[in-house]
Amino acid sequence: MFNTHTRLFTAVLMLMMISVVFVFSTGFFDYGGQKSPYGFLFSQSLFAIVGVVIIFAFQFLSRDACYRLLSVLFVVSLIACIILPFLPHSLVVETKGARRWLRIFGFSIAPLEFLKISMISLLALTYTRKISQDKKKVLEELVLLLPSILAFIIIFGYVYLTQNDLGQCVVCALVLLFMAFIAGLSFRIFAYLIIGGIALGLLAIIQNPRRLERILAWWGSVQDFILPLFPGDVQETLRIAHASEPYQISHSLNAISHGEWFGQGFGLGVFKLGFLSEVHTDFILAGIAEEIGFIGFFAVGCLFLFLALTVFKLAICMKSKRDFLFCSGYGFCLLVTFFMNLGGITSMIPLKGIAVPFLSYGGSSMIANSIAIGAVLCIFKNAGEKNNVEFGR
Repeated sequence: MFNTHTRLFTAVLMLMMISVVFVFSTGFFDYGGQKSPYGFLFSQSLFAIVGVVIIFAFQFLSRDACYRLLSVLFVVSLIACIILPFLPHSLVVETKGARRWLRIFGFSIAPLEFLKISMISLLALTYTRKISQDKKKVLEELVLLLPSILAFIIIFGYVYLTQNDLGQCVVCALVLLFMAFIAGLSFRIFAYLIIGGIALGLLAIIQNPRRLERILAWWGSVQDFILPLFPGDVQETLRIAHASEPYQISHSLNAISHGEWFGQGFGLGVFKLGFLSEVHTDFILAGIAEEIGFIGFFAVGCLFLFLALTVFKLAICMKSKRDFLFCSGYGFCLLVTFFMNLGGITSMIPLKGIAVPFLSYGGSSMIANSIAIGAVLCIFKNAGEKNNVEFGR
């Protein structure tokens, strides 16, 4: 039987192959002259191959070398995020006013993807040193965590202001809170941090008219399902008159519905033909659902959940607190990004431009997550404990 180590790599490889197939299929439309569908096929295949090479390369590293490499990656990606707004247009890819990508040798690189992955390693080290299971007073815990919280607010506040990427900032904030909680943070401080995070999120939404408009548009599309739970006078206060469903969400739901149980067939989806933009990236799950139906979509979703749960399985095997926190943090990051994307395309939550790891088109996401998987496997291999653990044992 395959051990957990092998199962994890197999799941990643299968998701990469699914990604290549559906990026090619859903990319079979000229998105403003970006690339031909064969260009998407070549690029995503190249990204997947590089990702596999990276995963294998990490297996030759020691545990300490792996963590040092992640620390270097954090510093480099942080510097890249800081200087990104000041670089000349020839070195930056700008989309809808957001400068999120560096242009290097013909490829676009999103430093934030690498910052997100390497941040998990840094948080694991910080929480290992500062948070313990010993009972402490609230003020003592706050003093210990304050530098990390301030650093996070400064870094990702800057990212939000310069890149206007609230979705990725939310993902990172949730990972930070989750890792703090499993590291031993008291429930009271955890609750305070959640309340503070929600307050900052609302502030970010309110101060941005475009984002507030998108939130109101989302509320208008779901209010008929939620408002009946409230008393009549509350319903009238919260109801938005003449609300219409957002354009992208409408076509995303139609694409999913059009797939029915078994799909329209590979390459036969119609909503990618100009109705639903960027199907190969943010709406890859909707494109998959239309072409292979709910059954196929459910199978892909189960494979992705299997990947995340396998990472958690490896985390449980770690005796080192730092190793446990890193693996758990990355597993949680996988779950958050998947469900945020799924919730967005189905209108369960406001739509955010969140790529699905190992599925959505993009070299930065593919390579950054390959680094994370390589690090997880490297740490597990070098831990020397329960390497052959299997589910059910």
